[in-house]
Amino acid sequence: MLLLVSGIGLGCLMQLIVIIYRDFRHLLVGRVFLLALFVSGTYLVHPIVPSPYRWMTSILQTAVPGVFWLICQLVFAHRPKLKTLWGAMALYSFAAPALGRLFREFRSLTPIETFALWDLAQYFEYVVVLHGLYFVISHWRDDLVKSRRTARLIFLMVFGGAVGGAALSLNLGIYHELTPGLITSVASLVILACVVQAREGIFSLVGENAAINNVGSATTSDPEASTQAESAEVWLEMQALEELMQSGFYKTEKLTLKKLAGEVGIPEYRLRSLINQRLGYRNFNDYINQLRIAEASRRLSQDADIPILNVSLDVGFRSLSSFNRAFKDIVHCTPTEFRQRYFKAAQTDQKL
Repeated sequence: MLLLVSGIGLGCLMQLIVIIYRDFRHLLVGRVFLLALFVSGTYLVHPIVPSPYRWMTSILQTAVPGVFWLICQLVFAHRPKLKTLWGAMALYSFAAPALGRLFREFRSLTPIETFALWDLAQYFEYVVVLHGLYFVISHWRDDLVKSRRTARLIFLMVFGGAVGGAALSLNLGIYHELTPGLITSVASLVILACVVQAREGIFSLVGENAAINNVGSATTSDPEASTQAESAEVWLEMQALEELMQSGFYKTEKLTLKKLAGEVGIPEYRLRSLINQRLGYRNFNDYINQLRIAEASRRLSQDADIPILNVSLDVGFRSLSSFNRAFKDIVHCTPTEFRQRYFKAAQTDQKL
């Protein structure tokens, strides 16, 4: 029974590896997911690995929670920030037990060392898995293409649930030799279905090759005429959106996709398609923030005395902290640094 369940799980993992390697190895998140599949495989085969070699699979399988957290960041964050407290905990959850197993080969560990290298690392495993799931839940709607949204949510929730279940079973001793095979088989089957259904969009919020969904409602027996009608309709919608943004509507506080769609006069799903497919933005917030930061940069470079807080409020941000965060993400420096560099360069040009 053990070999049968393990064989099913390993077969599903191998199919996923082939698909991911073939279609997504050019993406960083694709390569990281290949790593996730590999370390998941070590968890799966651990019960059937000969005892002298189980220390290797024991070390490798502890990387699964951290890799899951990393995938969540790469899938949803436009500019992933890995050098954070969460990133440090993800790294610690793998590195500490690995060091603990190596130290244990030479000497017994003190109670403090045991806590630092084992217990604390286990707590961090739970924390990074929960943070990854929180990140999924709070950002899954950022995907502007509706057809991918559900598949992406199921994929990461099942993956995270499997990682959390495996961590609990190992750390709490609720373990049976069939547990790895059952968890891996069920999770990999669901993930395989999600990957097949969503294809290129499963790992990327921008689907450059995907067609615009439901752009036009009119049908015609002439495909060329239908395409021309849809193109004309999209062009009119783009014009309406551009004119509204040029009027400064992006400065509206608490602006939502629903509110913007109402002003443009088109359904939300069509506005999503315009922003994602035509303009190339990953999500609605990124689109609005790009416009707001461009306006803020212009104002900061025109007036050396205007308070930065005033600029942030004028362009639509509700707080200075959110403005500073968005500004640094896009311009790669703080508003104060931007202003100082701009006027310093202007003074240098005047002297020359």
